[in-house]
Amino acid sequence: MNSGVRECHWVLTLQYDNGRQLATREGLLTVQPGMTRQQAYLAVCQDVCADLRIQDGRCVVTHFSLAPNQL
Repeated sequence: MNSGVRECHWVLTLQYDNGRQLATREGLLTVQPGMTRQQAYLAVCQDVCADLRIQDGRCVVTHFSLAPNQL
């Protein structure tokens, strides 16, 4: 039985530190049934910003990609 849970691969590039820094990160996100693309985007942004120690609203996202991981 399929529970509806899917694994997605994401790529996020953002600019921070007043435009002096650029970072690209990638990873996998477990997407629960009913989860929206916006919720996934916000979860990924929050995790990456926490990892890079970027304060809320102190960066600009220049690229975001989210796609099913299974080919």
